[in-house]
Amino acid sequence: MNILLDTNILIPLEDTSRILDSSFAELRKLSAEQQHCLYIHPMQIEDINRDKNAERRNIVISRLAQYPRIDNPPILTETECSDLGLHQANENDKVDNNLLFALRRGAVHILVTNDEGIHRKSAKIGIQDKVYRLEQFIQFLQRSKSKISFGYTGVRERYLYEINKGQAFFDSLRASYDGFDNWFQKCAEQKRKCWCIEDEENNVVAICIYKEEHNVALTDSGDITPGSILKLCTFKVDAKARGKKLGERLMYIAFDYCVKNNIDWVYLHTYGEEQKTLVGLCEEYGFSLLGKYKDDDVYIKPMKLTDHSASTLDSLIKYYPYFVDHSDVRKFIIPIQPKYHEDLFPDFSCMKGSLFEKDQNLYSCQGNTIKKAYLCHSRIKGIQKGDIVLFYRSHDRQSIQCVGIVERAFFSDNIDEVFSIIAKRTVYSYTELQEIMNKKTLVILFRFVALNKAITSQSIQDAGIKGYIQSIRQISDEQYIKIKNED
Repeated sequence: MNILLDTNILIPLEDTSRILDSSFAELRKLSAEQQHCLYIHPMQIEDINRDKNAERRNIVISRLAQYPRIDNPPILTETECSDLGLHQANENDKVDNNLLFALRRGAVHILVTNDEGIHRKSAKIGIQDKVYRLEQFIQFLQRSKSKISFGYTGVRERYLYEINKGQAFFDSLRASYDGFDNWFQKCAEQKRKCWCIEDEENNVVAICIYKEEHNVALTDSGDITPGSILKLCTFKVDAKARGKKLGERLMYIAFDYCVKNNIDWVYLHTYGEEQKTLVGLCEEYGFSLLGKYKDDDVYIKPMKLTDHSASTLDSLIKYYPYFVDHSDVRKFIIPIQPKYHEDLFPDFSCMKGSLFEKDQNLYSCQGNTIKKAYLCHSRIKGIQKGDIVLFYRSHDRQSIQCVGIVERAFFSDNIDEVFSIIAKRTVYSYTELQEIMNKKTLVILFRFVALNKAITSQSIQDAGIKGYIQSIRQISDEQYIKIKNED
């Protein structure tokens, strides 16, 4: 495959004399072994040539020269830029936009960047699944050879006094927050709780410390946010665990808590450059900037559906897990075998009793995600963005408990294209995908929503959906409403 590298992956621009970390060395090694081609965009050279610092400019140019340039890349016109909803306020914007445009046009398969602004833009134009952070891409390369082990427990709910705050995991929090140890101790004495994920040696690799509030001022403006509010006081994923979708998993747990406890809002504070990844995660799941609290940015998400005019997908992003299901939105039932259902939806595993269970065998990158991918050989056409898909677990349970809102659906027999798109959402290795894609394959990218209870086969029949569900079928809005009312 052809891989486009952003300049921030190749060179730590804040200190060009610094030796690149081992992650980039691993990227180069694995790419060479798998015969992937690493490219830069000609505009990156032009951008660096504008640097007035001659010494720094020469260092950067010499490093970029090690990589071939994309031949005759498509250049984004002002009209195309406007059509895509992108802005070009300066030369940096122009470079970033053209990197994405080259990816969108198919000049490369994947873009690797740690620039959160580019990640946000990629989501805006619908190619976020082809844009990887460095850690994610290394895992992508590792999985090209074989399935990688997950290595972590599922989410556990713990009292803070159960957690050893002396672990190295907390060092960065301690460095950024003067008085962290005292605050943590105070919270422990108050019997505050957290959701955490641990490695095989019981060391914390991800944590969310939470607190319920009510009718409080969240920003310096003093304006009161009415209703019940869940504060995510501390939200962190260890750098070594990035790419395993642990942050997405903790978000899912927080949203689930809000639903079960009838909470109106969820919010958190972010600060500094080191939390840009967290900001990107928040924006991806419907948080928006509310304002400032001292030096922190306050991001908030509503947990009650108030705007019924939005599209199905837009409403789900903003109000997850709630969404608008207008009568003009198409609905489909998708049969899925139990073994695939177990992988895709581990919270509904036959082995699972609750959301909090120490059984790492149930979890994987795929199982942790809200954003998932489903592959099959159905010939059905017309499934598109915003459609509702209901996953019917065949054979054993013969019921529906998991729903998806489609982000994209397409047919393909190009394994490189498909693998680059779904790798962040599934656990398939390249070899496994080869076995699946022995013919043209339907790929459905969707956001997952859980129903409150299973819809039985009898309820499905009572809704007028007759016969054994062996293939994907579209159902009417009337049938969907009857099923929905059974939930």
